[in-house]
Amino acid sequence: MHRAGLDNEFNPGLGLKYSINDGERGVGFVEAGFYRDSGSNVAKLAGVGYQLKLGERWRLGGALVALHSETYNHGGAFIAPLPILSYDLGAVAFNAAYVPKYRDYNEFAVFGFYFSIPLTR
Repeated sequence: MHRAGLDNEFNPGLGLKYSINDGERGVGFVEAGFYRDSGSNVAKLAGVGYQLKLGERWRLGGALVALHSETYNHGGAFIAPLPILSYDLGAVAFNAAYVPKYRDYNEFAVFGFYFSIPLTR
C-alpha cells in the first residue's frame, strides 16, 4: 500500500445516520457522509442498511452503499455491499466495517472503524 501511495491511516470524516426502523430484532437505517480516504482524496458515500440486534448492544449486518472517490475504481462511482459490526453505547455507536479486495474497484482489503451519532432514539 505504501508503494501505491495509499498509506494514509487516519481518515477523518463526517456523516449522518438515521434509523428508519428500530424494531425488536433489528435496525434499518440510511446513512451518508464523506471522509479523507487512504489516497488522501475525499470519498463520498450514501447507503441503506439493516443490522440484526445481537443482545442489547451488539449489531451485525450491512449496507448497500454508493461510493465515489478518485482513489477507488479509477475515479468512477460504484455501488457495493458493506458488512458492518456495531456496538451501541447509547448516545454514540462504535462501528467496524470490512471492505474486501475486489478486482479493480478496490485493490486492497481494509478495515474501517468509525463512530456514529444516531439521529433518532
